[in-house]
Amino acid sequence: MNQDKKQDKIRYPFLFSPFNVGMFELKNRLVALPVHTGFAHPDGSVSSWMIDYYARLAGSGAAMVVVANAAVSRDGVVSRFNLRTDKDEYIPGLAGLAAAIKQNGAISCLQLNHAGRFAKTERPLLPSPMNGANLAFNVESLKGFMEFFPFENRFNLTRNFLRQVKSWTRPMTNQERDRVIDDFANAAVRACRAGFDMVELHGANGYLLCQYLSPFTNKTASGFGGDFSGRTAFPLAVIQAMQERVSRNFPIGFRLLLRELVPGGIDLPEALAFAKRLEHQGIAYLSASIGTFNSIFFKATAKQMAKNAYLRQDIKLLTGSVNIPTIISGRILTPSIADNLIRDGATDLAGLGRPLRCDPEWVKKAQNADRKISVCINCNWCLKRVILDKGFACSRWPGQLRERTDLAHKLLTRTEKTLWILSDIKDMHIFKQSLPLLVRNTKPLSVPALVFPANESGDRLFESAKTDFIQWASHAFQSYALGDTPPCEVVIISKTGWEDAVHRLIIKGNYGRVFLCFDKSQAWRKKMLYKQRSKMVALLGSNVYRHRVIAPVDLSDTSLLAMVFLKNNFMEKEGFSVSFVHVPTTGPGPVKQQWERLKSIAGLSQSVHLQLIRPKTDVVAALAETICSGKYGTLVMGKRGFSGLKRWLLGSVSSGLLSSLTDQSLFLVD
Repeated sequence: MNQDKKQDKIRYPFLFSPFNVGMFELKNRLVALPVHTGFAHPDGSVSSWMIDYYARLAGSGAAMVVVANAAVSRDGVVSRFNLRTDKDEYIPGLAGLAAAIKQNGAISCLQLNHAGRFAKTERPLLPSPMNGANLAFNVESLKGFMEFFPFENRFNLTRNFLRQVKSWTRPMTNQERDRVIDDFANAAVRACRAGFDMVELHGANGYLLCQYLSPFTNKTASGFGGDFSGRTAFPLAVIQAMQERVSRNFPIGFRLLLRELVPGGIDLPEALAFAKRLEHQGIAYLSASIGTFNSIFFKATAKQMAKNAYLRQDIKLLTGSVNIPTIISGRILTPSIADNLIRDGATDLAGLGRPLRCDPEWVKKAQNADRKISVCINCNWCLKRVILDKGFACSRWPGQLRERTDLAHKLLTRTEKTLWILSDIKDMHIFKQSLPLLVRNTKPLSVPALVFPANESGDRLFESAKTDFIQWASHAFQSYALGDTPPCEVVIISKTGWEDAVHRLIIKGNYGRVFLCFDKSQAWRKKMLYKQRSKMVALLGSNVYRHRVIAPVDLSDTSLLAMVFLKNNFMEKEGFSVSFVHVPTTGPGPVKQQWERLKSIAGLSQSVHLQLIRPKTDVVAALAETICSGKYGTLVMGKRGFSGLKRWLLGSVSSGLLSSLTDQSLFLVD
């Protein structure tokens, strides 16, 4: 083979040719398909990790990036960490997501979805109730679903599935249909306002739009069911409502299910007929898919979907039946497969789902014959993680990337909502002195809610001090924010059952940062410190050296949460110094290697030093002596680890240190 032909083969001329979708020119024929990540916050907002993830995906070289599965309604979410678009308050986060994609050279597209009967909600929406004809197949599919997971996961999954099936008893009302249609339209408007170049409707996987089209899930006799025209009415109504609300130049794509692979479900002829209606309705492109959560766990289906380019024949028929762009999916593992599909006219665009996640360098390696692509091995480890609400990760990623992903996913549940608990005038004085400890190093600031006991005795001094403190707190946060901030919320709780009432408030309000004052004479304060889960709880002291922070670490992964907290709150903060210390309890071991690993995962500078303390008697005594001699006023520790760490942090060490503290502040990060 001569050099010119070799170069042509390397470049994959069809794959790396430009192509138009709507008003946008794609720089090549590669699309990063929507793969659900579970990287949104539990409230549905965009997380910083999600932005970083999609920025890296856009930087891979793919021409278009489709952000997966943004729920258009609260009752349409498919997971606890589902991205949402049902409120205007989500627009700033979505804008950051769209900007990150476009700044890295890709067209940005947001996939809009309603999960229908598969939604995580008490009363899921579905076209018609499940009947006996579906029951046997659903039970059989449950068996395949359970065998997909390790034994220890099966009980909870089975329980959740049966609870979900039990709720499939009522059809959507006319009012609910109208509301969801409006939800889709409003979501499209928000996506446009956020700066996305286009949106895609999720009409696959067995979600709501697909449920209406399918005779398997839509048993309604007339109206929005019955014959083919009736079953297409709902998705077409959604499209029409969206088109009426957004610009004519704003493209709307459609994720199209070609084969449902269930008894009496959607098959290719009906899918092709629906594709023509979508084209007539003005859809900008069609992205092909097969299988739903009712069928993909069967062995025969899994075997079919394990083949390379398993949609090759179906997509060719789809492409030949419409005059709008088509996108193939389904294990497009190598550039040669993608290039040949486009060259042969089977598809216009090649979709990369898991192959691009498995190797984010896929596109760049396609342009360099000397670099070998790391191929997706179809182990389904990523799918299991997403179903178990652990966030997307690939078994073939480097270990530290998987660990950073696990850490980032844990942080999704740690809210910045802040609660200050003040039970007397002394507490108010300590809070005022401790203000530098209370304000985060990063913006925007979280204005705290202030909790006071009810002044049932009519103490005028306490009432005056409380009024003064509320005014001081609001002014202090305006000064730190250098602008207008909302006033602090004030909560009054009766002294009767005070401890339990405060605990319920923390849980109900989803407060992630809880501050109260240190007082050894009042046991409820220490109990509050250990009672909270997945939060940062601090006991504030009056020590004047509060800016000198010491952080004991045992080099386990539980130290990571405390390290991230320190990075975001005290490290590089003017006037503060942070010292990380470690007390070896066994032999020397690979301390340096472990420390370097933890720093890399937590995102700390490589220059951050770890001080080793040799215990003369025990760990508590060594740390207490260091805190005293080093004049440290603030202690930050991790909480709730595994095996020996429970003893080290949650048991003797943290309790022992708490007993030895005099006026220092203690932060426990769970």
